[in-house]
Amino acid sequence: MVRIDPEYREMMMEFGADNALKCFQCGTCTGICPVSTTDENFPRRFVLYSQLGIGEKLEDVTEAWLCLQCRLCAEMCPRKAYPTDVMLALKKISVESGKTPPYIRDFLSNIHKQKNPWGIGKFKREEWIKKVDGEVARLRDNPEFEWLWFVGCAHSFDSRNIEVTKKLVRILNDIGVNFAILGREEGCCGNDVRRAGEEGLFELLRDENVEIFNKYGVGKLFTHSPHCFNTFKNEYEGVEVKLFLELIYDAIKDGKLEFKNEIDRKVTYHDSCFLGRYNGIYDLPREILKAIPGLELVEMKSSRMLSLCCGGGAGNIVGDYPGEVQPARLRAIEAVESGAEVLAVACPFCLLMLEDGVKTEGVDDRIEVMDIVELVYQALYGE
Repeated sequence: MVRIDPEYREMMMEFGADNALKCFQCGTCTGICPVSTTDENFPRRFVLYSQLGIGEKLEDVTEAWLCLQCRLCAEMCPRKAYPTDVMLALKKISVESGKTPPYIRDFLSNIHKQKNPWGIGKFKREEWIKKVDGEVARLRDNPEFEWLWFVGCAHSFDSRNIEVTKKLVRILNDIGVNFAILGREEGCCGNDVRRAGEEGLFELLRDENVEIFNKYGVGKLFTHSPHCFNTFKNEYEGVEVKLFLELIYDAIKDGKLEFKNEIDRKVTYHDSCFLGRYNGIYDLPREILKAIPGLELVEMKSSRMLSLCCGGGAGNIVGDYPGEVQPARLRAIEAVESGAEVLAVACPFCLLMLEDGVKTEGVDDRIEVMDIVELVYQALYGE
């Protein structure tokens, strides 16, 4: 017998699932969800639970962590019931009740203690500077800075993404951006902490970042991570936020960046969730790719609003994703089917997840995963 629990329903509404009341169980969310393994029920049955207040189902929270917070269901829902918000509310309840999966628990603990998902010592956050051939000033050493470059966790700690960071530095210096970084004083932006349901930790990270921004008088910042971009732009106040890609595109239009080398390769672009569905940025990365001489841009079957998530959001950049369906592998197959030689990304998490997906599918001899910055760098410097 199903137990109706008014308190549970109230809790779901309090945690942001109020739009669930609009749902009439059409199943569109289940049909479009890239990780659904139940065909009939995920995620729509959780929307039904939140509507009815079926509190006994609170014990069945494992499937909540299959949700990547990619917002594909939210884009397609004809009633704007936002199943994504229902799944996030479930995660918040799970966090509060101490029932998070071990890998999510480790993810949150690592960020709380070391300010990065991997738990690497926070004092190593600026170690990447030693690998850079170029000028990188810290805020304390450049009081006349115009822009804070918020480097982000992946571009500071992950070896694959540090290769992108090094190229960012050279491009920034060449286009004359007056920037500085926080170095060891930089923390985590908190975007994926919030998508994992840990609202308290997000607020702590946000307060710490705002305090350091105020300390140095930061009025403008840019970042290359869509995750950082999303939360700074939409969930912080008092600071102008830009993507590094915007700086590149402006430099191309102003003639500060001149492509001297052709890239005669067929390239497809993967729309990241936090650039695309969260912020409506679809054309900017494509315009940059189109500006590269020799490059042929092709589209995958699922692109723009319908792009498949790489699988790295909401804390899933660490640990093993528990679902039977692996999003990165699905995306790797789509990329190969497009006929492209390069799968271009504009997100550090997508870079890691899709490289792994390509290798796991055994198609790494047919397609290469590259950050857009790496393609721009090749076209500029021939390296």
